[in-house]
Amino acid sequence: LKDLKEKLDMDEKVEQKVYDKYACWCEHTTERKANAISDAQDDIREFGQTILSVKGFIATRDSEIAELEAAIKANHEAQAEATSIRSKENGAYVSETTELKEAIAAMEKAVTVLVAGSKQSLLQASTAKAQVRAIVSSLPVSKGVKPEQIALLSEYLSSDAGAKYAPQSMTVQGILKDM
Repeated sequence: LKDLKEKLDMDEKVEQKVYDKYACWCEHTTERKANAISDAQDDIREFGQTILSVKGFIATRDSEIAELEAAIKANHEAQAEATSIRSKENGAYVSETTELKEAIAAMEKAVTVLVAGSKQSLLQASTAKAQVRAIVSSLPVSKGVKPEQIALLSEYLSSDAGAKYAPQSMTVQGILKDM
């Protein structure tokens, strides 16, 4: 029985050592796991706050993007409108320029005819009057011609070819050259 008791005591000591080792492991592991759980809960709170912050940032950026897209759309529409206006203005400018160039060419012809007509007969003077009449009718209304010049041209054009001739061609030539 003594042998059995000694063997049991020996087994008890071995078992106690194993148990103590296991209990120590359990305590350390439990402590580590408790710390890990606590750290994980802190991380969850922190990440939750970060998520909310980032969601707010994203919402702000989304609204800014929408505003910028609306501004870009308005800018494109304004550009299209401005381009349309510029095209219309360019068309008006081109037509007015063409009209003025034609009027200038006609005036140059009339001045040439008047210069030649002042040295020629009354028949050529009537031709010169017809040319001046054509020029005056082709002048653009928007381009201001002085009222005195219009009056002199009208007087010249309304004078009768068979009436007493008073040479006014030099005055008319001067007016046309000034234009």
